Amino acid sequence: MTRNIVVCLTSRGNYARIGTVLHELEADPEIDLDIVVAGASMLRKYGTLSEILREDGLEISQELYNVIEGGNPVSSAKTTGLGIVEFTNVLSNIDPDGVVTIADRYETMAITLSASYLNIPVLHTQGGEITGSIDERVRHATTKFADYHFVSTERSAEIVNRLGEYEERIFNTGCPSMDLAAEIQDIGDSMYDPQDQYGGVGSDVDVTDDYLVVQYHPVVTEYESEYDKTWELINAIDELEVQAFWFWPNMDAGTDQVSKAIREYRNIRDPDDVRFFINLRPRDYLTLVNNSACLVGNSSVGIRECSFLGQPSVNIGDRQKHRERAENVTDVDCETDAIREAVREQIAVDEYSSSSLYGTGDAGEKICKRIKEIDLEMKGSMDPNLLGVSEPALPYQ
Repeated sequence: MTRNIVVCLTSRGNYARIGTVLHELEADPEIDLDIVVAGASMLRKYGTLSEILREDGLEISQELYNVIEGGNPVSSAKTTGLGIVEFTNVLSNIDPDGVVTIADRYETMAITLSASYLNIPVLHTQGGEITGSIDERVRHATTKFADYHFVSTERSAEIVNRLGEYEERIFNTGCPSMDLAAEIQDIGDSMYDPQDQYGGVGSDVDVTDDYLVVQYHPVVTEYESEYDKTWELINAIDELEVQAFWFWPNMDAGTDQVSKAIREYRNIRDPDDVRFFINLRPRDYLTLVNNSACLVGNSSVGIRECSFLGQPSVNIGDRQKHRERAENVTDVDCETDAIREAVREQIAVDEYSSSSLYGTGDAGEKICKRIKEIDLEMKGSMDPNLLGVSEPALPYQ
């Protein structure tokens, strides 16, 4: 019997984190896959995802426009609310056997709430991870709503279990983005140059020489100070005098402040060794990272994918503060001198040993197999014993 599964993508990063699962599900004759594209992934300024999916042979069932722009907490909250309305309409019409939600963005909360109140089982990826940002609240809240959990690490599986979820509903599959990293390790293009294909703005970068990849996102709880923090990073990159590919931030609260600083840097200083991009395809982006001297910023890529690739990474600030990391990561405060010196030290390292912390490169296959095997049904109430508390006493007779 064919099983209908909906996967919802709401940001450019979602595809990298679920891509191999999509292709496995699409190719399986026992799965009827519906892909819903919404959120920031529908806005060209953040990298239009629909075009990439279609070019990769994936059919999109529904596209939703549910983003209220503003780059602040109010717009994020309203986008979540509008998302609940839009996703409820789509999911009630499709009426699938299960809905796959990804990681921890606020749009994930909208999808999860809609599916849960429609009595549709929720299958959540990347639960149980601890970072230190507000995304963590979304991730753990989604875990409590979700019915099945495809986690990326052993610690994550333990945390999900300690949150009161049943072991038989928790599967340590690794992260699908490691599948992509494994492919790049095997057949990557060491001379890959995105400039002719994607354009971008700024100066030409010579990919035969050392270059950095810079990816700095706003921290939602510190969004009012992101303009000054971005300039700390800018000054460090300027002082290093190393070529760089610099990527635009995501749409979290504070994005306008980060973007403003980047635009001023580009217009006022006109750096002669920096190229600016909005977005690349996941495989192209990770290939660029793999060939770089170091990834600099606060993206989880520096901790997750770079750990598998053995790629040096300088992680700035608290956005990834508590995320599990391998030896490839150096953590620094968002301060010019600290960033500059950390990058110099990481460039000198060249590369680290590959880590399987976040998976071994076969997560897509494992997740698809599990989705086919399990009897998709909503979970029951929590077991007090899993939470370390006793059963309530019987009322006095």
